[in-house]
Amino acid sequence: MSEQDNAGIVRQAFDAWNAHDPKRLASLLDEELVMESDALPAPVRGREAQRQFMEMYLHAFPDIHFEVEQMLATGDHVVTRWHAIGTHRGELMGIPATNRRGEGLHGCSVVQLKNGRIAREWMYWDGATLLRQLGVLPSPAHAAAR
Repeated sequence: MSEQDNAGIVRQAFDAWNAHDPKRLASLLDEELVMESDALPAPVRGREAQRQFMEMYLHAFPDIHFEVEQMLATGDHVVTRWHAIGTHRGELMGIPATNRRGEGLHGCSVVQLKNGRIAREWMYWDGATLLRQLGVLPSPAHAAAR
């Protein structure tokens, strides 16, 4: 597939997230998908696990929205810089709902495609900023004053 085709598939994945549509996202994934993130204790493996991952975030942030800032494609890889916003209305990895808004959370995803499907993803994002905005971590100024 062309680099433009690969970028289009990744764009469709962000569109599925913004539509809150796990089934649509799953249709873009390779059966053997492996997704790794610095925010997760273990890789997410397979379509079903990715669907559950998405549903966990949709439960925690029912208004989650991703804005793509930049997308670069080379060969079978697509790198995307993005930011996300959403209101924490449900439990997330043991953190009860705070009803606080996470805004301007920046991240970067590196995706590898195989046969027109997303086969691997490495996702890096600013989880510390999210935790500060939710009131789980102190702000840097507050932490320095201690």
